[in-house]
Amino acid sequence: MLNRRRIQSVIMLHMNAGSNNFNADQTLAEAAHHIERGEYIGARTLCESVLTQVPDDIDAQVMLGRIAMLQYRWQEAIKLFDEALQRRVDPWTLANLGSCYCKTGDLNQAEYCLRGAIELKPALTAAHTGLATVLHGRGDFAGALAELDIAAANGADDYRIDSQRGCTLAASGRYEESQSAFECAAQRAGKFVYPRLIRFDQSRWEQIRAPRVKTATPQIAFCTPDTQRHGGHVTLISCNPPYVRKYGFPFLRSYAEQAQGDGLLHLHIYDPDKTIITEVHNLITECGLRHFVATTETSPFPPEQARQRKAYYACGRLIHMAAWLQQYKRPVLSLDVDFIVEGRLENIVAAAAGADIALNPRVPADSPWLDIIANIIVANPTPAASSYFSAVANYAIDTLEREPEAWLVDQSALYCVLAMMRRYATEPAVAWLAANAAEHRLWHLGHAYEHLLLDPRYRKYAVTQT
Repeated sequence: MLNRRRIQSVIMLHMNAGSNNFNADQTLAEAAHHIERGEYIGARTLCESVLTQVPDDIDAQVMLGRIAMLQYRWQEAIKLFDEALQRRVDPWTLANLGSCYCKTGDLNQAEYCLRGAIELKPALTAAHTGLATVLHGRGDFAGALAELDIAAANGADDYRIDSQRGCTLAASGRYEESQSAFECAAQRAGKFVYPRLIRFDQSRWEQIRAPRVKTATPQIAFCTPDTQRHGGHVTLISCNPPYVRKYGFPFLRSYAEQAQGDGLLHLHIYDPDKTIITEVHNLITECGLRHFVATTETSPFPPEQARQRKAYYACGRLIHMAAWLQQYKRPVLSLDVDFIVEGRLENIVAAAAGADIALNPRVPADSPWLDIIANIIVANPTPAASSYFSAVANYAIDTLEREPEAWLVDQSALYCVLAMMRRYATEPAVAWLAANAAEHRLWHLGHAYEHLLLDPRYRKYAVTQT
């Protein structure tokens, strides 16, 4: 936990009587320790204290850029790195700037920065792997693999080389080689890394295609009348009580204002506490939501297995999707709960017309655990969609039981099951959502972007309007 008193005491110790006694290097060393512990707010405070005393301290500015990267504040990081590079050019800052541009999808600027970093420091592994990621995103898989060969030839014993190689081989359809590369990456890391989630082989397919013990059936907490007979699609969101209060309530308010004529809204709550159902019921009455279902579920992982429990919360909607398709017999639009609804949603559902499912692709392509974004999914009530989600559910549960530290299991399952069905069965017909499919209809905060909680689009619905 962040120790604010300790931070302030460090700042005061270094500042002492004035800027002449201020020790910038010592303060930045302390900030680096905060970064290692994941205490980014404390690290930011220390860096800002350095810049207050020494406004032209480039190291403090570069460290602020690193902190912004770690907080996914890509544009802020780009600004900080760019300003620092105008005064001091170094390969590491160039490589970091290139990585930020890659995250924002600006592959031209990313490639320019990363090639510049390599020119300054030819053996910089991070720049070669970063450039490989950029070339992968362009679809230049041969070029990406060549950059990884250079990184490996430089003697780098970095699991990220094998990890990126596995990503590029998978995107090339070279699944067996990809899986071998991922296994090497996991062995080198010696801890949980995302490559440990990925399997494409037939033995894995045979394991997950077979029926398995079902998880607990969701229980209806309450519903408005005639939900089964009400037409239109189903909009599905799911989360645990803290996320219901933080994101679900704004979602419900925005949905009621913008889109409730579209169909039925289904809120699924994991591990409900004593008051959440009453709070939800009061809110939907206040909002005037006419077609609504609330269900609950006790997750299969106990409280002491916090990481597995949290990962299950992200996967539960997929685990029950086949059953819900059979129950509702109409399209289901599954959304992350941290959306704000800005318009009607029928057009998103219509994107799956004539297909079994509609999925949201990451652009540019990156890796199996990121390439299918799970925030928007449309599922039609077809046998092929049900088969797909049954296998996704098995993959997710098996992975959660095998990997206690796992995350992004939902996205990995969507990708890997699709690849295995393509290889060993009949894959569902997929409609890939366009980049602007949610434009003017949904605004996504993203749970990692805490600074967006100050955005007026969220604040409008975060509290009851008077």
